[in-house]
Amino acid sequence: MDIEDDSPGGRLRAARTAKQMYLVDLAAATGLCTRTIGLAEANKLKVSPPSLRRLSKVLGVSVAFLGCFEKLPKSTLGQRIIKARLYYGYTKKEFAALLGISERTLYEWEHDRKIPPPTPLNDLSKYLAILMKE
Repeated sequence: MDIEDDSPGGRLRAARTAKQMYLVDLAAATGLCTRTIGLAEANKLKVSPPSLRRLSKVLGVSVAFLGCFEKLPKSTLGQRIIKARLYYGYTKKEFAALLGISERTLYEWEHDRKIPPPTPLNDLSKYLAILMKE
């Protein structure tokens, strides 16, 4: 896939055109409106994680690719948690529910205000493992 614009919008456009889809085709396949996709391709709208999951499934590319998440920092545990969550295309609410914690607790972990205790940290490790593949 040829990517001239290595931004989230550019990657979305490149993935769509590689599949030889028009905006209306992608909108119909994902349930998103053409305006939303057009604004996302122009980098004028940040696509939500659930919408990124739908787009990635239809386009056959990863959520991480569409979101340019490999460019996010990962020097602190909090940054790695954010990056892993986004790699999988989860909102804070969805990820907190998967881990069995509150959104507030996740927020504190993601902002390095608190360190996860051993049991939740063990649960997190399966999600953080994806960052080792970079």
